[in-house]
Amino acid sequence: MAMHRRTVLTSAALAALAIGATFAPLSAQNAKPAAVPPGFTSLFDGKTLKGWRGDPAYWSVRDGAITGASDQPIPYNTYLILDKPYANFEIRFKYRFLTEAGNSGLQFRSSQLAGNHIMVGMQANVTPITKSPERFAMLYEELGERQEMVLLGQKAEVTRVQAAGGGQGRIVRTVTGMINSRDEILKAVRPAGEWNEDVLIVYGNRFYHAVNGYLAFDATDSDPMGARDGLLGWQLHKGPASTVQFKDIVIKPLTSAPNITGRFITKPSAAPEPSRTYKDSTKVNLPDTAMPN
Repeated sequence: MAMHRRTVLTSAALAALAIGATFAPLSAQNAKPAAVPPGFTSLFDGKTLKGWRGDPAYWSVRDGAITGASDQPIPYNTYLILDKPYANFEIRFKYRFLTEAGNSGLQFRSSQLAGNHIMVGMQANVTPITKSPERFAMLYEELGERQEMVLLGQKAEVTRVQAAGGGQGRIVRTVTGMINSRDEILKAVRPAGEWNEDVLIVYGNRFYHAVNGYLAFDATDSDPMGARDGLLGWQLHKGPASTVQFKDIVIKPLTSAPNITGRFITKPSAAPEPSRTYKDSTKVNLPDTAMPN
C-alpha cells in the first residue's frame, strides 16, 4: 500500500509540473535562443537591441524576441535598422504576430532616408494572412516605383524597358511559372500567437523566400537599377495597433550561388495568363497591365 501511494503522488507531481510548464510566462518559454547553425552568425542576443537602431517608442525586446508594437494606431512606417550592410546572404528567423492585424517585412539591400528611421529598398513581406493573399510573403520595393515585384507563389523575372512617356521606364514582370499554389502556402501559415519559420536567400540577382518550409517566391531581378547591396531592417507598418515579434535571427554571407535543390517544398505549375505584365513608373498606383507581344 505504501508503494502504491508513492506512485500516485509521483504521478500527481508530474502532472503539476506539466501544468506549470503549460501556463509558464511567455518570457520563460522564449528566454533561451535556438542554437546557431554552423556557418551562421546571430544578429540578436535575445536580450537587447545591440547592433540595431530604431524608435524606442515602437521597438523593444519582450519575451526574448525583438518586438515592434503599438497599442495605438501607427501613424507612419517605422523601421529597426541593422548597423551592418549585407550584399549576398542567407538569413533565417522566426516571426509571429500577437494581433490579428499587422504588416511587417524584412528590408534588404535597402538604404536609410532622412527622418525617423525610414528605409527605402526591397522587402520580403511578413504579414498575417490578409484579404489580399497574393501579397503575403511577396517581394516588394518600399518607397520605390517597382512596388509589388514578385507575388506569392511566383517564379518571376523583373526587368525595365523604355516607356512611351520617358521617365524611368516601365517595370516588367514576367512570370515563368508558379512554384507553389497560394492555397498550400497559406495553409502552412500558423495563426496569431504561434511562431513561423522564415528563410530569405539573396545572391546576385536571385532571391528566394520560404515560409514554414514552402518556397514563397523565386525572383530574378534583372533591372539594371536594382540595388546590389545595402542594409537590413524590420518594418512596423502604418495602420491599426499591432504587435509583431522576431527571434532566432541568424545570417550567413554567401560567396557562391547556393544550391537550394530539395531544401524547400515546391510543386511547380504553369503561370496563369497574362504571364508578362508591366507598371508604368511615370505614374503611381496603377494596376499591372498585360504586356503586348
